[in-house]
Amino acid sequence: MRQFDVPLDRPLVDSQVSEVAYWLNFASPQVVKFHIDPVGRASIRVWSADDADPEDVGRKIRATVTWSVDGQQHDPGADDAPLSVRVGAPRGSAALDPDAAVAAGVLTPLGIADVVIGEPLVTLIRLLDDAFRELAAGFGATEAAYSSLLSVDYLERLRYFDAFPQNVLFPVHLTTDIDTAQQYVERTLDSEGRPPRDGFEGFAPRDRVLAPAACFHVYQGLEGRQLATNTAITTLGRCYRYESRNAMLIERLWDFSMREVVFVGSPEYVRSCRDESRRRVLELVDRWGLGGSLVPGHDPFFLRGDRPDAVVDPQPKFELRLDLPYKDADFACASFNVHGTFFGSVGEITGPAGEVAWTGCTAFGLERWAWAILARHGLDPDAWPADLLRRYKQAA
Repeated sequence: MRQFDVPLDRPLVDSQVSEVAYWLNFASPQVVKFHIDPVGRASIRVWSADDADPEDVGRKIRATVTWSVDGQQHDPGADDAPLSVRVGAPRGSAALDPDAAVAAGVLTPLGIADVVIGEPLVTLIRLLDDAFRELAAGFGATEAAYSSLLSVDYLERLRYFDAFPQNVLFPVHLTTDIDTAQQYVERTLDSEGRPPRDGFEGFAPRDRVLAPAACFHVYQGLEGRQLATNTAITTLGRCYRYESRNAMLIERLWDFSMREVVFVGSPEYVRSCRDESRRRVLELVDRWGLGGSLVPGHDPFFLRGDRPDAVVDPQPKFELRLDLPYKDADFACASFNVHGTFFGSVGEITGPAGEVAWTGCTAFGLERWAWAILARHGLDPDAWPADLLRRYKQAA
């Protein structure tokens, strides 16, 4: 294994470090591990495969840093502004860590990004979805269900592939052709049951993607519509994002459950719903004895690069990051978003007077919330806060 330092064009600021670290795992297959200089943040130490070219790896590291920093829309003049607000309970000691969860059979890893989730997590995930559906009902949201597939054409119009191409997962299938099917079977039999993968020309064009977020179907379903009134819709979706080596047991999965509440209408309505939903979620954080931070989000895909003409909110995203006490860290469990007219412009969604509609959404990663609760309170529901115990008994 080779070791070398890659100097950066300019030092990173504090708010950029975690996002850069995330994206560096997509930089090159020859990078084994890396370490961002914690003092000056102006270089990255890289450990690579023995046959790696340090110059080429260094180029890819710097390109990845530029990509991720540009995507954060960081304002250099805001370095001294508070980046997060502490919410909920003080950071406490860990009641459960991943090793203990695996030993107890609550989690069974099958491979990278593949894990069996057992009780009490299964019931906990279900009760959390019920709680967030209750929250959605408080906004008068109607419920809808959608496919896990999205058309490539729609994401192209959103310019999503300009923003997060590394995260996209495509379903593939064979062309509708008997010769292709027979060739596939023959080559599989010749390889003792191992089907052809690379180099086989019989796969159909990729015209669908696995949905990276639950809300995209909502906006697509409203395309070309003129809404008579402000509208709220909630949905539970299975979401898919390729995470490379960032995948970690239940903290970060390639596929996960997301409950979203989508708001469509006037700017005042969308902003007020986003802010009120955030207030109600922070009440749940308190009630459930959790702690974390509320931070500005730096990665809205609709702010990357050239985008359709749209009015954008000055603060388009906040993240709720809940504590992981066993490693003195936190992770994003909810987001509160205002997209301005972006989706309305792309999909020609309008309001009562024909004005372009604003959209926003509040999103919850259910597995992450469940894991944050177990990490803080442990496996015994009788030791959980009263409201969680009550909901658990109802859901069990």
